[in-house]
Amino acid sequence: MPEMQCINRCEIEDKKEEMKETNSVFHFKPITLDKKALIESYTKPWGAECSDLSFANLFIWGSDGKMQYAEKDNVLYIKLDFKRVPVYFWVPIPKYGVEINYRKAVYDAIEYMKKLGVEPTFRSVSSPFYEMMRKACPELFIMPTDIAWDYVYEREKLETLRGKKLHGKRNHINKFLSLYPDYEYKKLDSSMLQDCVALYDQWIEDKDEVSAEFKEERQSVLLALNNMQELGLVGGAIYVEGKLIAFTVGERLQPHMQLIHIEKADASYEGAYPMINQQYVKNECMDVELINREEDMGIEGMRKAKRGYYPVKMIEKYLFSTRDISQIKGIWGQEN
Repeated sequence: MPEMQCINRCEIEDKKEEMKETNSVFHFKPITLDKKALIESYTKPWGAECSDLSFANLFIWGSDGKMQYAEKDNVLYIKLDFKRVPVYFWVPIPKYGVEINYRKAVYDAIEYMKKLGVEPTFRSVSSPFYEMMRKACPELFIMPTDIAWDYVYEREKLETLRGKKLHGKRNHINKFLSLYPDYEYKKLDSSMLQDCVALYDQWIEDKDEVSAEFKEERQSVLLALNNMQELGLVGGAIYVEGKLIAFTVGERLQPHMQLIHIEKADASYEGAYPMINQQYVKNECMDVELINREEDMGIEGMRKAKRGYYPVKMIEKYLFSTRDISQIKGIWGQEN
């Protein structure tokens, strides 16, 4: 077993406290709503298409200290501290247009992780930061983490579903229309939030096993729904006979790209998932070129569904580490 798996969680917590007392070069803070403008002043100008760098994702998935941020020498650092894996970082993000020593920025983070007693590791390193990391620190080991790659589609194809490859999706929608001709699509507003929560809870109940991951996801869904305006999120819902049977929530990640954060549907309504997908794109995404539907997390059913829409490209993400990644693949080859 790699020695990193043997790290005692209590020892890491003790080292965190020690570092707080010894004037650490980083001063990590919670990712709160009032930090949106600050964090986006680093992320947005780079034009990055990676879903992990969305402020909404940082906020809804990083609650309870799971993600924190720090600024140092015009560089933004995001630290991730999930119970199931050792502490790691997202890629360091420099202030756009400001000249910095990027190698030093990377090694400041490496030294911080070493002091914690964890393997220095950066995850979800995507363009343009992949090229910056590789050039500044060519000695670091690199591993593709393809289960975290984002699926990106042409908006027009998701709306029209034209072509032989997408005939199956058209069939699902035609079936939905034949069964529920009086359906209604609505832009999501605060009056529908309880309906969305009820649908999500029903979706969980239909699972064979309710895991800790589902409970964490529910918390994230609630954070997104209850803070849509502050996060800049736009949602849509489908009603059948007055009942909400599907909803989705997304944001404008870049001027040319919409990012889909949440999509849930009552699968007992045949074609509900393809229908909410198509209707949201048709009604809320008319002025973008691309739709980012995030990763498949290695879940076979999700992978099959996302590949079935034939992405125009993938947002590639890589892991950078100070040690031979073949030795740590068993730990880092799985998403949280």
